[in-house]
Amino acid sequence: MTALNDYQRELLFDYSLGLTTEEQSAEAQALVFSNEQAATFVTSVRAALSPLDSIGGEPCPDELAEGTIWRAQQAVRTGNLQLTQLIEAEGRKSRRALGLWRTMFGQFARAAVFMIVGLVFIMGGKSASNLAHQKYWQTKCGSQLAGMYQGLANYKNDNAGQMPAFASSPGAPWWKVGDQGTENVSNTRRMWVLVKNDYVKQDAFVCPARKTDKNSMDLDAKALNDFPNRNYVLYSFRIGCPKSAEGEVGKRVLVADRNPIFDLHFPASLSEQMRITLDKALANQNSINHRGKGQNVLFCDGEVKFVKVRYADVTLDDIFTLQDKTTYEGTERPANETDAFLAP
Repeated sequence: MTALNDYQRELLFDYSLGLTTEEQSAEAQALVFSNEQAATFVTSVRAALSPLDSIGGEPCPDELAEGTIWRAQQAVRTGNLQLTQLIEAEGRKSRRALGLWRTMFGQFARAAVFMIVGLVFIMGGKSASNLAHQKYWQTKCGSQLAGMYQGLANYKNDNAGQMPAFASSPGAPWWKVGDQGTENVSNTRRMWVLVKNDYVKQDAFVCPARKTDKNSMDLDAKALNDFPNRNYVLYSFRIGCPKSAEGEVGKRVLVADRNPIFDLHFPASLSEQMRITLDKALANQNSINHRGKGQNVLFCDGEVKFVKVRYADVTLDDIFTLQDKTTYEGTERPANETDAFLAP
């Protein structure tokens, strides 16, 4: 029986959670049928996650999740604890600690804790710990996007069904995040409206997997016209087609973890010119937010998914590039609605 490598274990874990594409699912199924260890692995993961069926919708505080990770790692080292005992203990503690913390996003964050525990016990070791942390941050990031959607929905309810929008002149830039002038020169200004009017907290626009001290500051949001700088917004937002009607047509991606093309290759100051030419690496790289493993995407119907490819839009179009475009100067816009483009 051939031992599973790290890639196969991660593939099987994602398959057990229903996070794989059709192609990846076929690969995982073939592995399960041909390898007894793979079949045992999938069975064990699903058995470990079965208690989730009876869990109510409660969000998990950061300290509880981090504490669970630490205790699970200790259990792996000592071998004195069993998964079922830990789940029962954490379940009792969680119910006491959470109290009235019930929201519509709770089940996802709570589920992440149990996924982490099951993964650490099943896989063990450093690689399992790293993967557990990745899954935790992916889920926490997804919860933030779900909260962002709720803020958008509330804004639309208060504004006759209209999304936040600003008029901009043809050829105007969309990349100058942090400019506080009167002209609309960034694609983030319309989302800043949600912060400025208390629909979404500013911290929700910082992917938790990349949060540092540079992202933290007390702000007078109402005095600003945009996010203070790029450290305060680690997501990219859909740039609409100038010829399209207001609103979203069909199921489109609205928000995603930050576009890798405009992440590291960016002008040092707002007074400079942007000019970025794609190479093979940039044309295929996932968002840096989650170490290139993939990106969370928020659809216009409120669904949030973590995808390992850049073709998340319903049109199967690359959400980080424009069709037939290899050089970007920061003023480009989609020619039609089927050309998904999220920036900066």
